[in-house]
Amino acid sequence: MIRFPGMILTEERARAYLDQGIWQNDTFIDVFERNVRECGDLVHRDDDRRLSYRELWAECESVAATLYELGIRKGDKVAIQLPTSLDYLAALFGIARIGAIAVLLQTDLARQGVSFSLRKSGAKVMIVADNYRGQPIGETAWSLREELPDLHTVIIQGAQGPVPEGALRFEEVRGAGRRLDPEAARENRPEVLDAFVMVFTSGTTGSPKGVVQLHANYLWAARAYARWYGLQPGEGTLDMAPICHQTGMLMGVAMPMVTGGRILLVERFAAGRVLRWIAEEKPSYLVGAPPHVIHLAQAPGLKEAETSSVRLFFYAGAPVPSSVLKQLQEDTGWTVGGMFGWTEGFVATATRPDDPVEVISSTVGYAIPGIEVKLVDEEGRPVAPGQPGEMWSRGPNFSAGYYDNPEAAHRQWDADGWFHSGDLFRQDEAGRYIFMGRADDIINRGGTKIDPKSVEDACAAHPAVQNVAVIGTPDPTLGQRTVACVVLKEGAQPFSLAELRDFLGKSGLAKFQFPDRLVFLDALPMTHSGKIKKKELREWYEREGNRKAVE
Repeated sequence: MIRFPGMILTEERARAYLDQGIWQNDTFIDVFERNVRECGDLVHRDDDRRLSYRELWAECESVAATLYELGIRKGDKVAIQLPTSLDYLAALFGIARIGAIAVLLQTDLARQGVSFSLRKSGAKVMIVADNYRGQPIGETAWSLREELPDLHTVIIQGAQGPVPEGALRFEEVRGAGRRLDPEAARENRPEVLDAFVMVFTSGTTGSPKGVVQLHANYLWAARAYARWYGLQPGEGTLDMAPICHQTGMLMGVAMPMVTGGRILLVERFAAGRVLRWIAEEKPSYLVGAPPHVIHLAQAPGLKEAETSSVRLFFYAGAPVPSSVLKQLQEDTGWTVGGMFGWTEGFVATATRPDDPVEVISSTVGYAIPGIEVKLVDEEGRPVAPGQPGEMWSRGPNFSAGYYDNPEAAHRQWDADGWFHSGDLFRQDEAGRYIFMGRADDIINRGGTKIDPKSVEDACAAHPAVQNVAVIGTPDPTLGQRTVACVVLKEGAQPFSLAELRDFLGKSGLAKFQFPDRLVFLDALPMTHSGKIKKKELREWYEREGNRKAVE
């Protein structure tokens, strides 16, 4: 069992999960090998290639053998900065094959973030794309070797020209047909309580933190959600969410893997292109971030497209306006699976497959069986039914803690193992959870608390609105005033604040919830996983947005 400063999971709790059969005594490598034996001919696809389980396993073996020759052993860290692809899976499971820990880096992470993550994790090898959307991230990785004493090898994917002397080409590594020496494979084989991946948080509340996910908790999560939604062997999952993030990796890779399904990976997203993939591959499940949901819902020709194979569209990362979800389900017949959770603990709550559209569009469902969830006030006391409170959670879904960051870990988890999320919810009469926003996003206007999500949902129903974020801005009299930041649909005309308020009044919103100001933007600032950067939006508004606002 891995141990590190910042580890929250106790050995006593881990052993209890195993002894009680909550965690199964296997790893992702065991699962992968089982799939090779039982469904080895099932074919996966990305933008460029098709590979069966058996062919993908051979590439993982070759990656593992090369890493072993480079001196990588069980417990070492290897960083991955690749686009969503089968190459990513060959790298990820090749690393896991010898018990090493994959450090998953966002593909759009800039030099400073890459350097921080590599230094903090102590990664010895980095597998990186030569270029990502015009950015020479391979060159950046190569240049970091001089300032990072642990990083000794860079393996570059997709290089069109020569690579630097001393670097390796990933295509040659995964296609070399190497096999691990049986003794090396046995000595370095991962165990259930070993670390599988390290994922850095986005750092919106301080420096990024390295979340350590074990084989045990990651597999538990994938299996629990697959049971919740009824995934079956052989079914296809088409993933549009980046697999460097846990939405894409968990639902797009881990869930079909634990059920013996097909993995279909889309990196170059376009709504029309995804509709063609659906017609060709006939997936049962779609996985996306909020922008994917919105773009598909607004795609021309959606009603006429052949999409009848799709049963569920999973999304997570941020709320999607209820009007968008309703329209999508009416136009396609798909059921949308709404989930809520964190990098530290995956999904805590989810809607049910048989929930009506009204429930899916307004709640994030119930707590997943086996996961404890409670809502508390500022003193940590349970709130009364129907009252808002911060969500605390704990269970076998949670990671082991923050790597080499005990201060942050002890701020986030308490002594009893409860994760303090900072997210505000309330429960409806049926016990479903309704997301209200981050605690620091709630707007206090003259002593009245305003939930920005409810205002955003009402604004998003306006026929001219493509996307909207509602923020609070300082006010000397009221403390805060409310600002609606709106992105218009293509071809739509701007409207006045009075017109917006009139629309919101007719939709049933209370007057105290009406925005005090309105500003139009070309786009909202987003994270790579599709979350709106409200802190950045508030800072922009204070700098220059207030000069553009309509009152």
